[in-house]
Amino acid sequence: MEKVKKLLEHTSLKATPQRLAILKEIAKMGHVDLETIHKNLSKNFPSMSLATIYKNLHTLKDVGVIKELNIDNTKNKYEIAAQEKHHHLVCKMCGEVTDVFLDTSQISRQLKDVENFDVDYCEVYCYGVCSKCKEKSSN
Repeated sequence: MEKVKKLLEHTSLKATPQRLAILKEIAKMGHVDLETIHKNLSKNFPSMSLATIYKNLHTLKDVGVIKELNIDNTKNKYEIAAQEKHHHLVCKMCGEVTDVFLDTSQISRQLKDVENFDVDYCEVYCYGVCSKCKEKSSN
C-alpha cells in the first residue's frame, strides 16, 4: 500500500481509501478498464459507484498518476503512468494488452529525415493475435 500511496505524493490529491483502492487495482492488473475496476472493488467497497471510480480515474489521469490507453474497438484501459517507457501489443481476439519495450529512435530519425518532423514522444500500439489465442484456435 505504501508504494501506491507514493504515487500520490507529488500531487495535491488526498490519499482517500477509494483512490488508493483504485490505484492498487490498476497496479495489480497492469491494464484495466472502468467496469473491471468497479466489479473487483465492489466486494470491499459496495457503496463505490461507477461514477465515483470514473471521476477518480479522470482526476488521477489529469495529474499524471495514471495513463488512459485508447485502444481501437475496445473499452479504454488504464495503467500506472510512472513506468519505464513502453509500447503495447493488443490482441484483437481477447483484448489482452501486453507491454513491450521497443527502441523507436529509428522511427524518429526517419521522420526527421523524410518529413523534417521532430518527434517529442512516440507511442506504438501493435494489433494482432496473442500466443494464447493462437494456441486456442489451433486446437
